[in-house]
Parts: sequence; C-alpha cells; structure tokens
Amino acid sequence: MKSAGESDGAKGVFARTLVRLRQDAGFKTPYAYYHRNGGRRVFPFTFAYYLKLERGKHLPRPEWLPIMLAILRIPPTDEAYHGFVSDFLKDLFVTEENYRSLVAPLLRDKAGGDPEQRAKKRLITNNAYHVTEAQCKVLLSDPAAYWAFECLVNDYGSLDAEELAKITGLPVPALKNGLAKLVKLGLAKKTAAERFKSPLAGRFYVLPMGFPGYEEARRRMAGVFDGMIAKRGAVLHESGVILRADEASMRRAISAFRGACESTAAYSVHDKVEGGGLFLIQTRLRKVFDF
Repeated sequence: MKSAGESDGAKGVFARTLVRLRQDAGFKTPYAYYHRNGGRRVFPFTFAYYLKLERGKHLPRPEWLPIMLAILRIPPTDEAYHGFVSDFLKDLFVTEENYRSLVAPLLRDKAGGDPEQRAKKRLITNNAYHVTEAQCKVLLSDPAAYWAFECLVNDYGSLDAEELAKITGLPVPALKNGLAKLVKLGLAKKTAAERFKSPLAGRFYVLPMGFPGYEEARRRMAGVFDGMIAKRGAVLHESGVILRADEASMRRAISAFRGACESTAAYSVHDKVEGGGLFLIQTRLRKVFDF
C-alpha cells in the first residue's frame, strides 16, 4: 500500500468529495479556495499539489486533514465531516473490501443530516463572499475601516463619513481614511457626493482563518468589539456554564453552538427597521485551568 501523500488515488472517492465540499463552501474554483485562504502561507502544500488532490492523483497526508477541514469550515458535528474523513479512508485502504472489513465497523453512518445545517450550507454556497487574507488584515487592523465595512455590508443604501460618525461615534477623518482603504480593497464603492456603498451588501461574508498573525489580530479586534459595545451598545443577554470535561468533547460541543449561531443570518435585514441595530452574537469556549 502506498502511503498518504503518495497514493495514485485510483479510486478518486476523496477527490470527488473534496471538489464537492469546496464548491459547497462557496469556492467556485480550486484557485479561489487555495489563494483566497492564504495560499502557501496557510496550506502545507503548493497549489500545484492541491490540484493533484482534486484530480485524484494524490491523497493528502493525514496531518493535513484538520487544516483542510478548518478552511472548509466543517465542524466535527456535521455529516460532511464524516464523509470527508471516511472517503479519505476509502482511498487510503485502496479496495472497498479492505474499507468495509477494517474501517466501516468503526464508523457510524449519519444518514439524513440536520435540516438547519443544510439550510445554512445553502446560504453559504449561494450567497458567500470569502474575504481574502489581505482584506482581512486591513479590517482587523483598522477599527474605523472595520466598522465602516460592517455598516455598509449590512445596508442596501449608501452612507457617507458623517453619517457613519453619528452611527459609530468614530472621528470623521478616521472613517474617511477607512473608507478609502475599503475602496482600494474592493469592499466599497464611491458613489456621487462622497457617498459609499458595498458590493457585498446583503451577502454572507466569511473571514479567512489560520494565516500568520490571525490570532493576534483576532484578539485585538475582540477589544474593539468590547469598546464599541460599552460606548454605543448594550449587553442584551449573557449566560454560561462551567464544568469539568475533556477538551475534545468541549470542542465538539462548541461546534454545535457555532452552527446555531451562524444560522441566525436568516434573520438579517439590510434596510432600516424599527428597533433595528447591529448585533453581535458570539460563541466562546475558554479553558480556565488544567484540572
């Protein structure tokens, strides 16, 4: 048997699954999936090698699977996760007979799936815009650019810097500078009379993960969220539970919460409504200490 990374992929089951999941995640082409998620800085292989994975010429190494699953944004509770791993194993064990006798008894089939998860996948597939690493770095490093982006992407109309200043409480010069950055990145368009619109208004945008510096930038933005809520907003609900458990179980649990959180996109509106506002719904899993 050839090792992972060297298999000729004769069966090609995993390759077909990879292509389907990449398309379901909203990436129409292999190029978009690879390069919009950071390219060689994030993936442990070249784009040329990735093409071989999609063509069934190679299998990825097992240690690469978690990275690919994370970038495809497939939580461990999702039926697609089960299919991704089991189809990899089908090709790895070469013959259907080997797979059925050695692997299949260890796996439980998850038929049907969750209708809410399927609805969320349709939303992402049909309406997703995957923010590039370069775009994300600007958004996560400039609060004025970030809040201008959030306002524009959540409004079908147009806004100017003065209106954004009234909404966010940020200085007009900072917002003008942020808007200029958004235009340069293709995340906003300038209309007549110094007004701005976003070509992404009404779409579901997805930030890339795992690129160098992402965790530091994400932590910095968490402070930006807290500061804006303290200054302009309110905490409408907060609850939690503390328990002793193993980390793997907790990570599986938080995936279900994350899926429910993302499904609330169905409630979003993009015109002014009574009682409307910009709301932040979060899922958070923190380890207190080893015990």
